[in-house]
Amino acid sequence: MKRLYTLLTILLFTSSLSYAQKKIDKELWLGAKGGITFSQLSIAPNIKQSMEMGVLGGVSMKYIEERFFGLILELNYAQKGWKEKFEENDAAYQYSRTLNYIELPFLAHVYFGKKSFRFFVNLGPQIGVCIGEDTKSNFDLNAIPKFSVNRETTHYNMSVDKPFDYGLTGGLGCEVRIKNRHSIILEGRYYFGLGDIFNNKSADYFSVSSNQSILASISYMYNIKGRKK
Repeated sequence: MKRLYTLLTILLFTSSLSYAQKKIDKELWLGAKGGITFSQLSIAPNIKQSMEMGVLGGVSMKYIEERFFGLILELNYAQKGWKEKFEENDAAYQYSRTLNYIELPFLAHVYFGKKSFRFFVNLGPQIGVCIGEDTKSNFDLNAIPKFSVNRETTHYNMSVDKPFDYGLTGGLGCEVRIKNRHSIILEGRYYFGLGDIFNNKSADYFSVSSNQSILASISYMYNIKGRKK
């Protein structure tokens, strides 16, 4: 419940900021983006892991009505997951899980700088749904080998219990505008998942299993409405 309150607070905060800004000519931008993700799980009991790399792609809409402030809505495909670390004596083993998500971030967009070059901060809530998963290992998951030290293996034969995901995301970036019609955007973003992928009731094994991701992307946007001079 506390996680839901946090999400609602951020949503109300980002929606209310626009009323405190000076009006300017409205701008509406549409575009596409692509990039990479680096993900792992925040999980308890703990799993030794490193970042798993995936791909990111989607479409976005940016609406600017206030000076220094706008709103961004995106529809993205993003790969998340994790890659496990093994002890030195077990270094020959490999295991990773890739989770495929369709995601919808709703972001407050705060920018500053000149017309042709700007820095910005994006922040807001994000929801998503897992549409598939892929497990890679070089050992038989139905006959788990005896590792040199005790390690967490319960999840090896567990699929995602909760496909719906939600959390908070924010990032920093820069934007280059060409004649105020075309825009090239570079952004780094962090996603903090508030939902869990495995069941987390008192009788379940994992109490926490939330996605954590770093995203790097490049976008192209076109101004379809607003100041173009």
